[in-house]
Amino acid sequence: MEQNFYTVLGIAPAATPQEVKQAYKQLAIKYHPDKNPGNKAAEDRFKLVNAAYQVLSNPNKRARYDLKLQYLRERERVVQQQQAYYNERYRYTRHPAPVSERYYRPIRTEDRKFVRKDLYITIGFIAGILLFSVLLKTVMDHIASEDKYKTALSYIADGKYSSAHSLLSDAINFKPEHSAAYKERGRIELNVFEDYEAALQDFNQAIAYEKQPSAEVYFMRGVSRQHLASYQQAEEDLSTAIVLNEKLWDAYLSRGEVRLFYLKKYKPALSDLSTYLRYGTDTKKRVEALTYRGFGYYKIEAWKLSEDDYRRALALDEKNGRLHWLMGRTKIELQEPDSACIYFNQANDLGYSAAILDLRANCY
Repeated sequence: MEQNFYTVLGIAPAATPQEVKQAYKQLAIKYHPDKNPGNKAAEDRFKLVNAAYQVLSNPNKRARYDLKLQYLRERERVVQQQQAYYNERYRYTRHPAPVSERYYRPIRTEDRKFVRKDLYITIGFIAGILLFSVLLKTVMDHIASEDKYKTALSYIADGKYSSAHSLLSDAINFKPEHSAAYKERGRIELNVFEDYEAALQDFNQAIAYEKQPSAEVYFMRGVSRQHLASYQQAEEDLSTAIVLNEKLWDAYLSRGEVRLFYLKKYKPALSDLSTYLRYGTDTKKRVEALTYRGFGYYKIEAWKLSEDDYRRALALDEKNGRLHWLMGRTKIELQEPDSACIYFNQANDLGYSAAILDLRANCY
């Protein structure tokens, strides 16, 4: 198994939340960019440690991540079993018999009474059987595929994602052009297993087989490409999704994130995030949009607008340590060091260890 978030933090998969938090604090301080100026390796390690903590400190994200690890282990086990099966199967395969072991009965010329009419009848009969077999197989495969697909949807509704994934794979085996099955399997790989490469492949197939691909499948492919660091392609997919459905508000949020953090297109990013905040209603996503837009204002040095967005986000999520830290950074730019220290202290108390260095630099 490749490196995972548990090994990044140096903890066991059964580690308690307190052990996760303690390991994160130690590593965050050790690899913080302010303590390792110009050290790209330390900066990358700091980002990886932060990513691990964001997942493992959140019970829901950790549960999904554990499920993803279980899925990867199961897939590796299946591959190993298949390899062992084929190795064992062909290990004792007998070589073809030599000519000396083959026996042939010569056909006498006087027995050959097969005429052209018989040939046509035979060819027609065989062709009819083959055509019937192909049609029967096509119909039976379609029925089996639809049955597997519908059962998978019921499993998804019950949260049985591993079983649903297996059934969707069966549906695709029976009907390789089943675009809806590719779409649903990709959705599980994206949102549950976080297997972004597999999700991207499935969304590619869904788009290839759909006569008119939906905005949703372009949106999910864009999110997959974002996770795979294909930011330009991600922006293109998210833009296509918005063209197909201008009310797909989540696409504005994702495109704003891509433009802000990875493409450095600050003004277009602010426009996307403002659109989401005008129409989006999900509380958690509104906190994200406000946080991102506040950071966008911070990057263009609109400190007051940045402060306003962080304040609105804190009103929705007052226990968010990262938001307190970002507000403290903005207060420093607004020449309000006392207020900044209050926010840095609150961020540290809420477990956001990156605030420690700002406390030491500005408040002690």
